[in-house]
Amino acid sequence: MKPNYPSEDELQAYVDGQLDAMRHAEIKAFAAADAGLAGWIDRLHAENQQLRAALASLPPLKPEPRLDPAAIRRGLARRRQTRLAVAASVLLAFGLGSLGGWQGHGMVMQSTSLPMADAVQAYRLFSESGNPVVDIAAGEPGKLQNWLDMHFVHAAPMPDLRSYGFYPVGGRLMATEQGAAAMVLYRDDRGETVLFYIRPPGHSVIGRGSRREGDLLAQYWADQGYHYAVVSTGSSPRAAAVQRALDPLI
Repeated sequence: MKPNYPSEDELQAYVDGQLDAMRHAEIKAFAAADAGLAGWIDRLHAENQQLRAALASLPPLKPEPRLDPAAIRRGLARRRQTRLAVAASVLLAFGLGSLGGWQGHGMVMQSTSLPMADAVQAYRLFSESGNPVVDIAAGEPGKLQNWLDMHFVHAAPMPDLRSYGFYPVGGRLMATEQGAAAMVLYRDDRGETVLFYIRPPGHSVIGRGSRREGDLLAQYWADQGYHYAVVSTGSSPRAAAVQRALDPLI
């Protein structure tokens, strides 16, 4: 059973002492095993102390719940998420406009009538055009999986493609009409790439299947409240092995 890695809201509740004892102990164990998570928690503690110190220096005021450090931090987190979505949307608009034959329909990855069309768009944008994957750069699947778990609760794990010669190189969050999406890019020693894509479901369930678009094959499925796709080239022998391995999922 995949560990229930804490979300950002849970981490904020952990720092504020608002979790039950069992979940508090679970997150404490996660932090003991993950230096990155422990550092994040330390930063939240420091922010909390700084906010309380700043408020303590002010003259006594009528109690105002909006000035509580936890409420302030939650508001800052919401604004950060909004800025992230806007920045991702603008980046995608420029990226789509720079690719031959592509026109930016709006400012976000759009889900057309074709299943998981946005996953194919992401592959062309980040694999074929050379745009960098900057949200997290990591060659260890565990680090990328923890990053995904922070943003997609109870989602299926990312595929392990190391036995086929493909290793993860990084991930990126994106904005879609359905909400936040993410991609993980894999690359082999020849420079060939495979993309794993996850997003919330749209207005209809995609089911399970595969489809070709030019030289790309998108294999897609739905599970536990999310839609998934793996996009790869259709002519590469290594990619063909990955495609065969994914057949049981679809």
